[in-house]
Amino acid sequence: MPRAGLTMVEGTIVTWKVEEGTQVKKGDSILEIENEKTTMDFECTADGYLHIVAKPGDVVSVGNVTAIVAETLEEYKTISKSQPNAGNNEFEVDKENVEKPQAKQVTSSVTSSGHIKATGLAKKLAASAGIDIKKVEGTGPNGRIVAKDIDDYIKNMETAKAANIEANAAQSEIYGSPEIIPLTGVRRSIAKNMYESLQNMAQSSAAVEVDVTKLNDMRKILTEKKDFIGCKVTMNDLLAMATVKVLKKHPLANATFDGKEITTYPYVNLSVAVGAEAGLMVPVLKNADRMTLSQLSNNLKDLVERAKDGKLLNGEQSGGTFTISNVGIFPIDIATPIINPPQVAIMGFGRSVKKMVVVDDEPCIRTMMNLFVTFDHRVFDGLEVGRIMYDMKEYIENPELIMV
Repeated sequence: MPRAGLTMVEGTIVTWKVEEGTQVKKGDSILEIENEKTTMDFECTADGYLHIVAKPGDVVSVGNVTAIVAETLEEYKTISKSQPNAGNNEFEVDKENVEKPQAKQVTSSVTSSGHIKATGLAKKLAASAGIDIKKVEGTGPNGRIVAKDIDDYIKNMETAKAANIEANAAQSEIYGSPEIIPLTGVRRSIAKNMYESLQNMAQSSAAVEVDVTKLNDMRKILTEKKDFIGCKVTMNDLLAMATVKVLKKHPLANATFDGKEITTYPYVNLSVAVGAEAGLMVPVLKNADRMTLSQLSNNLKDLVERAKDGKLLNGEQSGGTFTISNVGIFPIDIATPIINPPQVAIMGFGRSVKKMVVVDDEPCIRTMMNLFVTFDHRVFDGLEVGRIMYDMKEYIENPELIMV
């Protein structure tokens, strides 16, 4: 398994492009691999005959064997007989925890001090069977648990398990079998990173409703002039540009934190959350603060399209200093996005909705939207978040300022 990037520790076998025993040449594309960021082709490193070791779906650590290339056909035959076939490898596999049926816990077998009233033989039988003896009902004198109670408990468990299997089989015959979806590749990496992010940060969120009527009007004007300016500017482009402007005024948000030191950056590498079929992708728009609106729009569109197609290059999902997430295409008003470590904040945008609001003490219809920020409370507090929200609101409600 090759290492694609400094942070890669394992990869998932997606598909073999050649069959077992195929004669291959150095440079042939023989395998497709998926890591936590993208999918990639693997080129053969030698001439010979291919013996496949890892099957599609296997998770293989970097440096571990995925296949063997024998120099001669005779060597291949020897290897294929002595080496395991695809599917017999002891690579890492995620397994479900199967909950065992539990017998009713009877407190009469437990004294007030917590001591279990059981015979020595009963304790040994329970230990060897992996049974929590506290859950076994004692039928001996004064509720003492005896060997027969352990035997009965095991029989009841086996009966319940068999009944459960039979019930599931009957249900599957009527409605079809449940589908098991292994958590691998990108989705597995996302699950791990998001869980660790919430465990290791003091994350807090804030939200504010903003008037995007003028911003939407500006977008319509720029869309009408797309041939003149060379790109079709979207609402997301304008929100991204406004975010970049705010980050230049608030360097503590454009930062990373390793638990000991805060690092602020003189540039903005804007991470953009993109929902793809393979899972959440977060391409990074490098040096976004040095781009004009049209440059930002064109570069962002290219990154997003390639992210959805799984064609991002190495390094295009790393180095981000701040993340934005626009869920406006869905009926979502407010969310609490999770920070992408080691970044210290993430900003999200909800859907735009026309509603009745009060402007200059008069009721009128305006297009409103919520923007929300999740931040690491270890790095900055509500005071700085309030200032960030104020400036972002100012840019959005007065979009001409974005162009300054």
